[in-house]
Amino acid sequence: MIPSEDVDSPPQSAALPPTQTQSVAEIDSAVPNNQIKELTQTIISAFTGRLRSEIQNQGGDLTTASIEKLCIEFDRKQEALEIAFRQCFKEYARILRNGTFDHTRDAPFDRLIVNTFASLFDPVRINEDGEKAVTRHVLPGFFIALNKMISPEAMDGLQARSLIIFQRFDNGEEGELDWARVYNDPESHEVCLNALVMLGPHFENIKKRQEWFLPLVNSNIAINSGWELSESGFHNLINEMFSGLRESLTNAESRKKLETQFGGTTCAELDGIFDKIDLG
Repeated sequence: MIPSEDVDSPPQSAALPPTQTQSVAEIDSAVPNNQIKELTQTIISAFTGRLRSEIQNQGGDLTTASIEKLCIEFDRKQEALEIAFRQCFKEYARILRNGTFDHTRDAPFDRLIVNTFASLFDPVRINEDGEKAVTRHVLPGFFIALNKMISPEAMDGLQARSLIIFQRFDNGEEGELDWARVYNDPESHEVCLNALVMLGPHFENIKKRQEWFLPLVNSNIAINSGWELSESGFHNLINEMFSGLRESLTNAESRKKLETQFGGTTCAELDGIFDKIDLG
């Protein structure tokens, strides 16, 4: 059954740091709408709050002299605002310098699980999929959803196992890391299977999961992306993500291994869930 706590939780916001090779436009688009809104609203709220306070102090009337006094007051705060903005941009520049690979080191499992549906990001595939296309803009919301569906303890275990895998291939330079070897490593395959078995029950009620997943993803898409995940795109993503597990369940030899590891009941339940996904 789908846990109520992740279905009913309000959408949260997150963004992946851009890579060093991105253009200025792409970097700008990596800033999520909500962060810009929050910063803008903070400044406006400070101004309007002070304005209301001054009106009340003046008995409901605001004179030219009062307005001039407020302007002087806000001018004095200009330096503090500049410092705040400068710190904000410095932090973003730090994230930009560190790039995606730091995210990979901090959350290596994220990269492994994304590889289960990364083929959807290919430009040719995106063009072929049309309305059901899935782009990389889905990732911030997807990671939020992932951390809601998998318990913190289980996620810590998946991240730890993934980090061990990465350390076997990593010499400290992202460009020299052979990602094909990482993804094809049997242990990587095992980690993803474990995660997909955990995720499967969350999609038993595919319609309810869709109603929860879409706003979560679409509210965390980068500004000016011009793209949203559609209902058909959601099904495209889910089908691609679970395709490896489904293939393993239909193969007699690999199914036997899954039944040994997870139990025959769990495998039978997954069969039923995937049938419901097909009908949904």
